[in-house]
Amino acid sequence: MNYYNKIFLIIALVFSASIAYSQSKKDSIEQVLDSIYPKTIVAEISSDEFTEYAPSISANGRIMIFESNQNGLWNLYLTRFEDGKWIDEVPIDSVNMAADSNDVISGPNFSYDGNRIYFHASFDGGYGAEDIYFSERVGDNWTEPENMGPEINSSSFDGFPTISTDGKTLYFTRNSKNIPEGINEFCYEIYASQKTDSGWSEPEVLPYPVNLGCEKAPKIMADNRTLIFASLREGGIGGFDLYQTRLNEDGDWVKPVPLEYVNTTDDDLFSSISASGDLMYFSKRNDIYSVEIPQEFRQFQNVTLQGVIRDADSKEGLSASIRITDANTSEIITSFDNNPSDGFYSIVLSAGRAYNLEVRKEDYSSALYYYDLRDIESYQEYEQNIDLFTTAHLNVNIYDIELYDPLKSTITVKNTSGRTVDIVESDGQNWKTRVDLPIGNAYTVEVESENFKSKSFSIDLTGLILYRVYEEDIELIPEKIGVPINVNDLLSGGSVSSSTLIIRNKTRNEEIVISGNQTINLRVGDRYMVEASSDRGYAFNSTEIEISDQGKLQTIDESTGEIKEDSKGVELKLQPLAKDANLTLKDIYFESNKSDLFESSFEELDRVIKLMKSYPTMKIEIAAHTDDIGAAAYNVRLSKQRANSVISYITSNGIEEDRLISQGYGESKPVVPNDSEENRAKNRRVELKILDIQLAQND
Repeated sequence: MNYYNKIFLIIALVFSASIAYSQSKKDSIEQVLDSIYPKTIVAEISSDEFTEYAPSISANGRIMIFESNQNGLWNLYLTRFEDGKWIDEVPIDSVNMAADSNDVISGPNFSYDGNRIYFHASFDGGYGAEDIYFSERVGDNWTEPENMGPEINSSSFDGFPTISTDGKTLYFTRNSKNIPEGINEFCYEIYASQKTDSGWSEPEVLPYPVNLGCEKAPKIMADNRTLIFASLREGGIGGFDLYQTRLNEDGDWVKPVPLEYVNTTDDDLFSSISASGDLMYFSKRNDIYSVEIPQEFRQFQNVTLQGVIRDADSKEGLSASIRITDANTSEIITSFDNNPSDGFYSIVLSAGRAYNLEVRKEDYSSALYYYDLRDIESYQEYEQNIDLFTTAHLNVNIYDIELYDPLKSTITVKNTSGRTVDIVESDGQNWKTRVDLPIGNAYTVEVESENFKSKSFSIDLTGLILYRVYEEDIELIPEKIGVPINVNDLLSGGSVSSSTLIIRNKTRNEEIVISGNQTINLRVGDRYMVEASSDRGYAFNSTEIEISDQGKLQTIDESTGEIKEDSKGVELKLQPLAKDANLTLKDIYFESNKSDLFESSFEELDRVIKLMKSYPTMKIEIAAHTDDIGAAAYNVRLSKQRANSVISYITSNGIEEDRLISQGYGESKPVVPNDSEENRAKNRRVELKILDIQLAQND
């Protein structure tokens, strides 16, 4: 049943009753309205012996404040809605105790986020008879009252405050200057003041048709466009009745309409509606009542957005600046700070628009959310907890630009003034190294790794910081020097043009294959095994080299075994493959006084295997030699066993046994006198002798 059908029914019922007196008519109208719009006393709050008055409900509908004289004084009380009823009624002592026995505290109204209470009181030290004050929530407690100041309060009465959800407009009442004739009530007019960057504007009285001279207890609804107030005016049922007006698109207040669903012959005052817009609480007959709001009287559809802003690490509540803008026009809808004690915030947004929610706090990150409410058709609540952080996590991924291996590095962080704020070491095992950077500064980050070219980058953590984790890939370029490598014929000394070089980096996982007789750039600080070979009738040869941290080439003299600290290049001599040619195998090691090969010997033996596979007609003798330590017979036997161990490894890798012969010569064929430990080491050797080979014509 729409509004006009209901009014027609009411009028018809009244006339059909043939009531003779005006008051009887009003009583009958009230009875009819009560039958259509039943009103329910809030039994958990209301009592027979005391007055409960001026309810105000938070936007989420879960907290109510009201005034009562239950202790003989007009005090404020708070109650919570849980499991379908109002419970835990408690006095707001910090406010109540500011009054003496003659003071009045009245007209409380919540801010829509539930973090502030506005009310009027006659405390000493005010600007007028009664001033408007506010108290802020600190956890479960409330601060001592604070006067709104002379921008709002005058030398007369200022009271019944109510504030818009965006915090921009404060509505309140002052003593009326235009009391209608014949009215003996306390009459007021409704004023509004706008919040500016410099404070509150000069209050202005709302124009006709809102103010007619005897208004009271305004309440701005969650949509910031609907105003409900009590008024004594022609056409009312009796006493103060509740009326509703709205701002139209031109910014003008439309003609107020009586709220027939709530008005009675008593004084009906102090409407309070949660953001859902479906239930009204109000005062009449010294008690608090509730009534369901008919659809045609409901506000524009709203959405309540609430949650806690907190520190991302400690999870403690934070105070931050919140700004709501129109997502399409960037118009600022509202800006405010949330509750500093626990970080709670609550925002009421009107449906039909898209919004951006921005949260900022100095030295913290920011937050930005988008809400599209253009198609919302019913009241909704969104829970949005917001975590802000003081440090960003910078993940620096440091790796070798050529090999993609992680690098052990030093990460130095400096601020804009050049002061070092942190030094972090990467372990060289993982690519990712985390650096924590305080929000609110810009930084230069320098990455250094030994024997690599350093690299730096900047990161700016000022302004709107939305993300906590940042990634930066750092590819470091190795320092290198050019190393000439020549491959020559052992006998003629001439260059072997067909040679191939395999250069294995023993410091890191790197292998380079090139043709011989050229200059190759090698890494500073690394050790290499250089192997030369040729498929044109040559054996292989190998040597180890190292590039010092100072960029100097270190080589081993093949004839003396001495390390040359500042070589100008590498020369490898290849033995031509011919019958009776000898090749000393390098790095063949056995356990002490045993014939078991060390694994480090396999690399050189694998070269032998590769050579024999390349020349399938080649037969060889593996000869093992010892120094002169120990009995000669023992040394012969030991060297024979070691030669057999070498042959066993070779044959186990695909070479036929009939192509190999083992010999153990003991100490009988030294290459140098056994007169020093260095010489004895040279005599402990394994040699390869070619017994037979048939080379192809192009070899």
